Amino acid sequence: MLGPGSVVPIAEASGLIHVLTKEIFVTAVEQVAQWSAAGKNWKISCNFSIDDLASPDIVSFVEEMLASFKVSPEQIILEVTESKLAQDSSLILEQLTRIRLRGIGLSIDDFGTGFSSMEQLRKFPFTELKIDRAFVFGASSQPAAKAIFESSVELAHRMGMVAVAEGAETEEDLLLCRELKVDLIQGYLIARPMPAEQVVEWEMSRES
Repeated sequence: MLGPGSVVPIAEASGLIHVLTKEIFVTAVEQVAQWSAAGKNWKISCNFSIDDLASPDIVSFVEEMLASFKVSPEQIILEVTESKLAQDSSLILEQLTRIRLRGIGLSIDDFGTGFSSMEQLRKFPFTELKIDRAFVFGASSQPAAKAIFESSVELAHRMGMVAVAEGAETEEDLLLCRELKVDLIQGYLIARPMPAEQVVEWEMSRES
């Protein structure tokens, strides 16, 4: 099985990224609708590439899918990789602003790995900051990584954003996330990837 790191660059280079993104987004929105019908008002995040956001029909497509499946915009978060935001920034800013005005959440992914992080936070209307795994995994024993992690969480909160930690994979990582008051944690310690139909059962097992 190929991971996103292998598939996405090929899709972008071949011009198929729009088709791939739309298929994934439709699947994601449909899944949110199914969870909502089961009484689970959960959110879901979906990655969009810069090429997707530069497409003139992307905002109307997103709106049409939400209306089609009767899903609230507040249940959807679009993730954008920070390191690519500098490309065509005026057009991307316009598209992201239009998306945000419709109530859809916006996440800056892999934060800390790009070259102009502060500028991106100032310019774009993000609601969520995902701190890259490089600054989360093992940070409790790495002073430099811990300092970056801590300052990123504080920055997110000062800007009214949700702070998400990527790559929490040990109990030490979890304790540090709690100490720093991280809002959401993503990592194998919480759960490994699983089919959508198993998520409700997984949640029930954690509550019992």
